[in-house]
Amino acid sequence: MAMQKDIIRKIILKKIEGLEKEIRKTPYHKGTEHHIGILKAKIAKMRRELGERKEKEGGGGGSGYAIRKSGDASCVLVGPPSVGKSTLINALTEAKSKIGDYDFTTLGVIPGMMEYRGAKIQIFDLPGLVEGAAGGKGSGKKILSAIRGSDLVILISDVRRVNWLRKMKNELYEAGIRLNQELPRIKIKKTKRGGIKIIDSFNCFWKETVIGVAQEFGIKNGEIIFQEPVASIDQLIDVFSGNRAYLPAIEVINKIDQNVKLSSGKRILISAKDKIGLNYLKKVIWRNLNLIRVYLKRRRSGKTDFTHPLILKKDSRVLEAVETISSELAGQISKVLIWGPGAKFPGQSIPLSFPLQDETILCFVKRL
Repeated sequence: MAMQKDIIRKIILKKIEGLEKEIRKTPYHKGTEHHIGILKAKIAKMRRELGERKEKEGGGGGSGYAIRKSGDASCVLVGPPSVGKSTLINALTEAKSKIGDYDFTTLGVIPGMMEYRGAKIQIFDLPGLVEGAAGGKGSGKKILSAIRGSDLVILISDVRRVNWLRKMKNELYEAGIRLNQELPRIKIKKTKRGGIKIIDSFNCFWKETVIGVAQEFGIKNGEIIFQEPVASIDQLIDVFSGNRAYLPAIEVINKIDQNVKLSSGKRILISAKDKIGLNYLKKVIWRNLNLIRVYLKRRRSGKTDFTHPLILKKDSRVLEAVETISSELAGQISKVLIWGPGAKFPGQSIPLSFPLQDETILCFVKRL
């Protein structure tokens, strides 16, 4: 039975390899867009089938590390072996990750907790990511599973292996992880009859291409509603695949103490060993997690607790702050008062649907 499953998997991989070869041989232009789009849809469908097979078979080595999450948000350090991930997590948190000058020092996942601006941000030091991880090489499936469950990806390499950042992004892309992207706003409504209708495609693709991709994913009848222009056929396929992870990411280059000249661009330059650039890195982590602090004022004393803020996602509303404290509190509140950012005047009364900003001060008045 196991041998039969392995044969089926190899057949699918061989088909994928053949389709990828055909795509490489085909020059991309408007005339070949439909053909290439269908080929890419076939590949995406086969890759999804492989993933579903592994889940049914008990993971096949692809289940994730057992990670216990805590705190307000989580980040993962993703990089090749020996770029200083362990040194960095030890510098940012109270973790005691083993440090060595040889590859694969970290064989499991090391968690650490970074406290910043009142928030508890969990950082995981993952084993080194190697080329071929998307195909399962080097515990790749376990590492990728841990990445998918995080709130922020910190891509890290050192001054002598800057090109690894591009390679890592490619590995994550192949594994269905989209960094610093958003899922295109395309709605798919399945119907019982009537064929496939395309509603306002913004002339991004030929109608036949969209219909062909939909059919590859088993849609025979339905409405494909474009709510915004889509830049590429890959993004269109991502919508139909339905198994992509969209995560914010930052790029870090470590070991700048080695005096190697390089252009940083938007990358963050640090020396974890000498603690250079770590304060700036913390600020960038905070900014990319899109967190805000909400302070609570006591009704009777009028004192505000600035030591223990509520940590919420940006664009959260008052109701979410209330539910963070207690699921029963909303029914006990007669009104909510606000000070600071977002308030038209101190002590303004606001509804539970009111959007919050960083460092807003709230006071909950309970019913008598």
